[in-house]
Amino acid sequence: MHNPLDHAARVLAETDPVRRFHAAEAAAEAAAAPYKQAADDALAELIAQHGGNRAAAARELGKTRQALYMREKRDAEKSSSVAAAEQVQPARRFDSPEEAEDALRDWALSHQEVTDRLDVLLLGALAAGVDPVAISEAGVVGLDMLRRIRPAGNIVVSQLDEYGPEIDDFARAVHARATALRAAAISTAKRAAADIWRHAAREIARNAAPVALMPDHGLRKEDFGTIDEFIEAVVTRKPSKEEEAEDAKPLAPSASAGPDAYLAATYLAFRREATRGPLGSERTPEEVAVGEAVQAAFGELADAILHLRTTGQVPPALLTEAS
Repeated sequence: MHNPLDHAARVLAETDPVRRFHAAEAAAEAAAAPYKQAADDALAELIAQHGGNRAAAARELGKTRQALYMREKRDAEKSSSVAAAEQVQPARRFDSPEEAEDALRDWALSHQEVTDRLDVLLLGALAAGVDPVAISEAGVVGLDMLRRIRPAGNIVVSQLDEYGPEIDDFARAVHARATALRAAAISTAKRAAADIWRHAAREIARNAAPVALMPDHGLRKEDFGTIDEFIEAVVTRKPSKEEEAEDAKPLAPSASAGPDAYLAATYLAFRREATRGPLGSERTPEEVAVGEAVQAAFGELADAILHLRTTGQVPPALLTEAS
């Protein structure tokens, strides 16, 4: 059985006010349900004691007969609407509560990705000078959400040019860092950290600097006069079957808005992973070490992306390792 106090602590610890509001409302309704049922049972017993005379029962409760009638009417309407909803609303089938909980967690993660991309878009619109009232009137979000996401002070705007060489070099530098970490890994924790860097390098190359790692496929950027000529060669080159299968996969949604939109949303996701708080107590020392190494890797990547966006330059430490 779940401890109500533990559940309340999780609700109050939720940092997003929208999710905290809905979670608290749902928790309050669930907590009130037993008392509501007890009150209904007591009322039914009192009416029975008065031989079904609701007016007499109402007087004993210190209420009017009309108040009692309205209460019963509201309950009946609510029960009727719930019953109707149950008849027409389809439900997904789960083989176990654990499978359903996994699906809810998956939805929460995808919802967070959408929220990250929306936050980046809204802050960019505010930084570009769009009136918050105009954003609200456009039906995107309300003013209360704009006040929630806007930090104190200035909004950080990227110094990067779209598809500039810095992004290309950044992807290559992250890839070099991942390779170096993997080669030097002597423990499960270090290998896990190297895997985070390798995954980040692949996603950044695909979504922010699509040509950064193309030398692996036989084309070298150095053989072309300009980056535009190189991109043209990459686009017109006939891909292999493996590449066609890879290209069929959808890009990250924020990538379609440009590399910086992708990097900004990715920074939020990496920073969140790096600051999730203490790990669970029911873990082995090795699992704790792996978790800490993964969190540290996400933190280092977030710092690197922040440096790239705010300065327009690849972090010197990464450039040194990539050279």
